[in-house]
Formats: sequence, C-alpha cells, structure tokens
Amino acid sequence: MFQGEFSNNMDDKGRVSIPAAFRDVLKNCHAEGQLIITRTPHYPCLVAYPKREWNRLLKRISATQPSDGLRAYKHIVISSAQEYAPDRQGRVLLSPALRDYASLSRNVQFAGDGEIFEIWDKDSWGKQFEADLELAKSFELSL
Repeated sequence: MFQGEFSNNMDDKGRVSIPAAFRDVLKNCHAEGQLIITRTPHYPCLVAYPKREWNRLLKRISATQPSDGLRAYKHIVISSAQEYAPDRQGRVLLSPALRDYASLSRNVQFAGDGEIFEIWDKDSWGKQFEADLELAKSFELSL
C-alpha cells in the first residue's frame, strides 16, 4: 500500500526520483515494478498506477456504458497514460505534457493513496491539503 508524503526535486530534464518507500511497495507487492503515470480530471496532479491497478481501471472503463462523460474521461486519462520503469536511481522521466498538466516545477510532492499514488507540484499540494483539511473536518469514518 502506498502511504505517506514525500518531497523530491525534479531535475531540468524532468526526471524525479520515486520515493524509496514507494519503490519498496512496487518491488514487494507489484513484481513487474512498472508504473502507468497519467492525468486525472479530478485534481491538478498526476496519478501513478502499478500495472495491476491500471489493468483494473481499464476493465472498469470497458464495463462502463458508453457516454460522452466516459469518452471525455478516456481522453483525459488514457490518452496521456505513459508506462514507466524507474531507472537504477529510482527516477522516471516525466513527459513535458504530463509536467505541464500538473504544473510541476522543481519541488515535487508524492502522496500515497492506497493502491496508487499522486504526484503534485509542492505548492499545489499545500493548497489542496488545506482545502482537504476543511472538507475532512465534517467527515466521520464509521467503524
């Protein structure tokens, strides 16, 4: 499970290191070690799916009744999806299109989200976190 928050710097070429804790999850729970990184229509960030989770998403998409909303979702998510295998230093080279979509600058924030993780511009993450903090105040988890 991907959990925790980590910051790393992106170099001028667009390479950023996947946090060691996330690489460990990939190695121990997702033997293929590959990621699909793509846009999300919900937030100004990128989402990283291990291959197994990506395939689950594709099956859900295939089982969904065709609609204009589904087509738009596919345009956002599937068209931008790129497969990555971290290099020996644990880095991935994010495409300019993905970097632009998430407004990624030098300071990159990784946020675990269970079976996936998100990649944010650090300043955007801070703003989203503040907004989420307000929303979370009214949410109670039933146990």
